[in-house]
Amino acid sequence: MTSKQKNIGLIIGFIVSLFLVYNFAIKNTFNYKNQYKKLLKEKDLLNNAESKINFLQRKNRHIDSILTSKNISIENSFQQTILQNITRFSASENIQIVNFNAPHLYTNNNTITETLTFEARGDYHTLLKLINFIEQEQLGKLLSTHFEKKKNYRTNRNYLTVIIYLQKISKN
Repeated sequence: MTSKQKNIGLIIGFIVSLFLVYNFAIKNTFNYKNQYKKLLKEKDLLNNAESKINFLQRKNRHIDSILTSKNISIENSFQQTILQNITRFSASENIQIVNFNAPHLYTNNNTITETLTFEARGDYHTLLKLINFIEQEQLGKLLSTHFEKKKNYRTNRNYLTVIIYLQKISKN
């Protein structure tokens, strides 16, 4: 054998030994390192689970307190909740609820869209207070308001009405 053949054999042997070392040692090391990282992440999630549970319980109590302060319960429907809040507001202000229609329900895929319309009578500023109250209490999505000046021909007096459209979207 010549020195050239020995060198070629040495290079081929070195490349084959590198391939074997990678397949049997280094490749497994990388796999074990990746598994170790995944297990560490799962361990951290399990360690934080108790603190997350406590946080979610506190958040649940906070949301329940907000709902009870706004006099909203799960048993009440959207229409009942709106009617209670608007009646309470109209008693404190000089507003008359003229018309309170049944909600219009529309179902599409898994969502239910409930649209509620009602009409109130009063002066402009108190009706704006009512609209502001509805927005602040987040009773529903305020879709539209329609102000209309009407005349009572018996008393020959003008009055202002507003038709308010509220919407609530929920999953089926």
